[in-house]
Amino acid sequence: MIGTALGTVMDGLEPRLVHVEADVSRGLPQFSIVGLPDSAVAESKLRIRSAIRNSGFMVPPQRITVNLSPASVRKRGAGLDLPIAVAILRASGQLPERNGADSAFCGELSLSGNVTGVDGIVNVALCVHRAGVKQLYLPGSQADQGVLLPPLEWIAADSLADVVHALTHPDERKRLSFSENPYVDTYPEEKMSDVLGLENVKRGLVIAAVGGHHTLIMGPPGCGKTMVAQRFPTLLPNLSDGDALACYAIWQAAGLPRKLTHRPPVRMPHHSLTSSGLIGGGSQIHPGEATLAHRGVLILDELLEFSRQTLDALREPLASRQIHLARLGNHVILPANFQLIGTLNPCPCGYHGSASCRCSQREVRQYWSALSGPLLDRVEMILSVPPQRRRSQAAAPAAKTDEELRAAVRQARENLESRPGVKSGIGPILTLDDFDEGARSLLQRVSDNLKMSMRGLKSLERIARSISALESRTAVTASDVEEAYHLKSSPSI
Repeated sequence: MIGTALGTVMDGLEPRLVHVEADVSRGLPQFSIVGLPDSAVAESKLRIRSAIRNSGFMVPPQRITVNLSPASVRKRGAGLDLPIAVAILRASGQLPERNGADSAFCGELSLSGNVTGVDGIVNVALCVHRAGVKQLYLPGSQADQGVLLPPLEWIAADSLADVVHALTHPDERKRLSFSENPYVDTYPEEKMSDVLGLENVKRGLVIAAVGGHHTLIMGPPGCGKTMVAQRFPTLLPNLSDGDALACYAIWQAAGLPRKLTHRPPVRMPHHSLTSSGLIGGGSQIHPGEATLAHRGVLILDELLEFSRQTLDALREPLASRQIHLARLGNHVILPANFQLIGTLNPCPCGYHGSASCRCSQREVRQYWSALSGPLLDRVEMILSVPPQRRRSQAAAPAAKTDEELRAAVRQARENLESRPGVKSGIGPILTLDDFDEGARSLLQRVSDNLKMSMRGLKSLERIARSISALESRTAVTASDVEEAYHLKSSPSI
């Protein structure tokens, strides 16, 4: 007799459905699992035997063969314990066989029969929801991690015995209920509007927020680079429900705490970060900082203190907004649609260009060698911060609040999206239909007279569009192109 059950395994961040088949037949007692199991799945035989026996059921004293389909996909992790145990109980007649496509199971079994949690439960739920599964059985310890995904039912179980009871007594299932608005949207206490002065820098960051432009902030020590970089995420509007859920699922699959929120994620790693920590990797591929910052902001403070190898790993995600990893024959695509904000000093001592600078030209060139030309070409805006001076709060003009700045960014993005072929200013636009005659003429002169790559010219067009949208103009003007050029200009080091 054959028993079936549905489970899932994680392939990078993408879960895959696994059809579990268990066959109990005559022969010497033997327990075999086929279908490319890794060591964690292969060792589950001992856990499953003890869990079934200690839950009050019988392990069939016969030949047990478990097949995990599709056989071509490597099965990793302990989340298949529960569906394998259910399939064996169905094959041995201790649990009635039902429509195997109706329910999916996810959980690791302890020797006592308790069901323990696994990483990525929301990713699992999204996978089975897309497959049309009606119920998902999950560990009771992870009941608070569920989200509303109608018509999928979440059924919590603390042990294998609870799962069997729920399957044989449907009316007594422990169905989870969720709020229709589970999002917790809190804004940081640090606000951009609290920054006195630096109006040009703040305007540049607002433009960067409109178009998602990768930006460097350069200036001497103590000028406020890190302060404004940390406050940049407050300018970003809330994410959509779908993007917020995708970010939540990524963090949960990585085993990191994050509330379900519409606020974009922010990552600010230390400069000792390795390439693997930045883009992900490992024999069992794990997400890196670039993926954890998906749909949000990756802040690299003191950018030139990172190793060149680590920084160059950003070339692909900055261009394609994805990361392609191949490890041990396994190819995984990780999302990495983030916005890069970097801060840096102009030289090792930080005072290049002033009388107090004590760095030689060789030291300055060596310092900047960590930032390769191809990577710098992918950075769209460079903002220079003047030296910090004592600012009088009484003399400062009334600044816009963060709410007003977010509203302006949101409106500008809507203006961009209303233009044909433009999606939040992201992606190559091959036409200049929204440029007036003066803007096209100035753009042509820039192209003819300055040494700028094709990528640089496209970045210039995108920045000009963002400025035009921020000013609520329907067409890009020459003044927009001129301001965009000043924001795009490379540092003279």
